[in-house]
Amino acid sequence: MFRSSLAVTLLLAATGVSYAQQQEIEWKQTINMPKGQNIPRDRADILGIEIGDTYQEAKEKLQKLAAEGIQPKAKTMTPAERAVARMNGERSGPPPMKEEKRIYNLKAPGANSTISASFVQTINISREMASGSGKKYSENVAVILSAPSSGHQVIGVTRSIYYGADGDQPLISDTLAQLKAKMKFEPQVIHAGGFQYRFQFNDGKPYAPPKPSLTSCVVGYGVDNATNLRQVNESGDCDALLEISSQTGISANHASILFFKLGDNDRTKANLTADFAFLSDYVSQLQQNTRGAPPKL
Repeated sequence: MFRSSLAVTLLLAATGVSYAQQQEIEWKQTINMPKGQNIPRDRADILGIEIGDTYQEAKEKLQKLAAEGIQPKAKTMTPAERAVARMNGERSGPPPMKEEKRIYNLKAPGANSTISASFVQTINISREMASGSGKKYSENVAVILSAPSSGHQVIGVTRSIYYGADGDQPLISDTLAQLKAKMKFEPQVIHAGGFQYRFQFNDGKPYAPPKPSLTSCVVGYGVDNATNLRQVNESGDCDALLEISSQTGISANHASILFFKLGDNDRTKANLTADFAFLSDYVSQLQQNTRGAPPKL
């Protein structure tokens, strides 16, 4: 558990902000939760991106997914513009992936310097796909990771699919039938201005509370401080979950937009607890080991 008694301030910093006498942290892994711990591995993925994948594993899978999409046409540029673009490291089209970093600035009380701790927390891809009718639809996939001290592991995956043409809108019932076959049990059905379907796991097994609601089981990978970690899986029966919701289209059974959300709350809680403890201990050790020569008396 994160030892809050240590006098360490964790400040979430904006990318690109510089600080005087700033140092970069040296990450070391302290725990490594295996795959399949809280949800069976055959059900713990979206598009092959699996809960517990490392950053490198997830990145390689996302690159393959991005390559499956319709590739953007190159911009028309003059030779001079192409030369400048190459010098600036620019591509002819939008990048297939975008990475978002989490940056913490750690400062011990009384210290004049800060220590920067950064890692890639989210990887996103946006791609256009061709439907069976030959028309385009778009898809966004986001992968959420813990810090390197807990293995830089995937703790959540989201997927959004946007169908432009009415004839390409899938039936929600068909999508649910596929998910039921994969998850091997019936989902919870939650009525809240629409329908949300949830496949919930407790102790690695399917679970359904007597009165499910929007808040009875939620993903916890958005936590960015140690204090709020206690709210992740507070009930103790929401170890992992897959949710699907939709925006209806040409009928109540057609989806114009599909939303998928996969999360492993127990992994999130264990990994982020280890990450915050590592950051706290790192500053504590730095305080103990940093000293100058005493003055001449």
